[in-house]
Amino acid sequence: MQMQQSVPGTPSGKVAPAPLRALLAAAGATTAMAFGFGALALPSVFIRPLEAAFGWSRADLSLAYTLSTVGMALGGLFWGRLSDRLDARILLAFGSAAMVAALGAFAFAQSLWHLYAASLVLGGLGFACLYAPVLSVTALWFERRRGLAMGIVTAGGALGQGVMPYTANLLIDSVGWRPAYAILAAATLVALGLLMPSVRRPPVAMAPPALAAGTGSSGDGRPSPVLLLAAAAFLCCACMGFPLVHLASFVTAVCGSSDLGSTSLLVAMLFGTVGRVVFGLLADRIGNLPAYATASFMQTACVAIYPLLDNQISLLALSAVFGFGFAGNMTCLILCVRELVPAGRFGQALGTVMMVAWAGMGVGGYLGGLVYDGFASYTLAFLIAFAAGVANLATIAMLAAGTTTRGKATPSGLAPAPWTSR
Repeated sequence: MQMQQSVPGTPSGKVAPAPLRALLAAAGATTAMAFGFGALALPSVFIRPLEAAFGWSRADLSLAYTLSTVGMALGGLFWGRLSDRLDARILLAFGSAAMVAALGAFAFAQSLWHLYAASLVLGGLGFACLYAPVLSVTALWFERRRGLAMGIVTAGGALGQGVMPYTANLLIDSVGWRPAYAILAAATLVALGLLMPSVRRPPVAMAPPALAAGTGSSGDGRPSPVLLLAAAAFLCCACMGFPLVHLASFVTAVCGSSDLGSTSLLVAMLFGTVGRVVFGLLADRIGNLPAYATASFMQTACVAIYPLLDNQISLLALSAVFGFGFAGNMTCLILCVRELVPAGRFGQALGTVMMVAWAGMGVGGYLGGLVYDGFASYTLAFLIAFAAGVANLATIAMLAAGTTTRGKATPSGLAPAPWTSR
C-alpha cells in the first residue's frame, strides 16, 4: 500500500504520495545544482571572447571565477546557518532571483569591476543561497539510499558544468558573448522558476531542529572530524579548481582548437555526471570516507598526467577519467558531512566545510591563470594541483585514523520522512 502525506498549502484532504513528493524535491534540487554549477563554470569559455574584446589578462579574468567562489564560501556559511532555521522556499526564491540577475548583468559588463561585482552576486547571493537548502531537503527525504540520492542530485552539478559552458560556447560563436549571457539568464529564470517550488522539507521534518554540539573539537583533544574534512575539502578543491577553470584553454593551446577545448570540458562533466551517481552508490556500499579517498586518488593522478599528453584522443580520454573522479569528491564530501553531524546542524556544518572548499577552488583557479601569465605554460600549475591532491589524500588518511579510534559516529537529529526509513 502506498503511503501518502498531506501537502503543505493545499486544501484539507488533498494528499500526494510521499515518494512522488520526494522525487519532485530531488528533481528541483538537481536542477538547482545544474544551473548553479553551470553558471560558475562559464568563465572557462568566456575567457576567450572577453580577452579579445577588452584585452584583459587571463589572471584578471580568472579572478572573476575566484570572486564567485569567495561569494560561495562566505555566502554558504551564512545561508547554510539560515537553512537550518528558515523555510527552504524563502531562500530558494531569493537565490534564484540573484542568479538570474547576475547572469543578466554579465551581458552589460563594460569594465572589470562590473564582471567582479556580478561574480560576487552570482556566488554569494545566488548559488550559495540554493546550495545548502537543496542538499538538506534531499537528505531529509532519503534515508536508506542517501548516497544514491545525493549522487543523482550532485550529478546535476557535473552535467551543468559540462552542458552550460558547451552551450555558451556555441552561443558565443553564433550570436556573440553579450547575447549569450542574456540567453543563459533567460533559461535559468525559466528552469528555476518552474522547479524550485517543489523543493521543500517533508512535513515530518518541519519542526524546529534540536540543538546539537558544535563542530569545533571532538571532545578528546583531537581536531574535530568536521575541521579535518574542511582541510581536505580545501586541498581537493584547490586540486580540481585549476583544471575546471583552465581545462578548455589548456586543450585549446595544445590542440589549436577552441571547439576541442570546450568539448574536453563537456566530456569531463558528462563522465562526472555518471561518476557522482556511481560514487554515491559506492559510498552506500563501502562507506563515505573510503569512497571519498578513491575519488580523490583518481583526480590527483589525472592532474599529474595532463601535461604529459599532446594529442586530442588522449586528452579527451583523460578528461573522461578526470571528470569521473573529480565529481565523486563532491558527492562523498557532502555525505561525510551528513554522517558526522545531526540533521538539524547539517546546513551550518556544510556551510563551514564548503566555505573552505570554495576558497580552495578559487585559489586553484586563480593560480592557474597567474602561472600561465608568468610562464606562458600550464605545466607548473598542474604540478601545484598534484601537490594539493597528495596533501588531500594524507588528510583523508588522518581523518580515517581518527574516525577508527573514536568509533563510528551515530548522528541524531530530525527524523527522516516515514516512507524512507522502512
